[in-house]
Amino acid sequence: MFSGVLFDFSGTLFDDKSVLDPARATLGDDVVTRVLAMVDSPDGVEARRGSDVSRERHHEVWTTLIAAAGPHSSKVAEAIYRALTDPAAWTPYPDTVRVITTLHERGVRVGVLSNIGWDIRPALAAAGVLNMLDTVVLSCEHGVEKPDPALFTLACDQLGLPPGSVLFVGDDPAKDGAAVRVGMPVYLLPSDRSVTRDRGLAAVLGLA
Repeated sequence: MFSGVLFDFSGTLFDDKSVLDPARATLGDDVVTRVLAMVDSPDGVEARRGSDVSRERHHEVWTTLIAAAGPHSSKVAEAIYRALTDPAAWTPYPDTVRVITTLHERGVRVGVLSNIGWDIRPALAAAGVLNMLDTVVLSCEHGVEKPDPALFTLACDQLGLPPGSVLFVGDDPAKDGAAVRVGMPVYLLPSDRSVTRDRGLAAVLGLA
């Protein structure tokens, strides 16, 4: 059994596939589809490498990619970027609040550790879980990204627990799985996910 649990944010606690749905309604499906194709292309993935180390870097990289997808004007790029980082656009999976609440009530120390280029605390607060978290560690606030071991070590230090007693829960084998490098056990969720279905987080309750 573990004394603490650290969760990834995007694709683990909150859905990352529906976040631009509101932008589709205002800017059009074709615009958003082309943007997603650009950011998820091999060139887009490479361009995004290291973009979560600061808010300024994240904004620069993402608005550049969005503009190139059309090409779109800077006005459109900024509108899509605002949609991407809008706390109201991020929806927790149906089991997110339930699992975090249960862990908190059991006295398990809980935190979120995310590669992200903007402050996700408003989204966590809107979901009603921020006050149950013992730490929120964001790459953009520390200048380092997963899979760098330093970020995992920092998060465990903020929980006040040794890495071996903290379970990391995520969905990326390379980035999240790197927690094992500091001695953390890791639980990886399946890649298939939908905002309308439980994410499979209840399995964590049997481990912590």
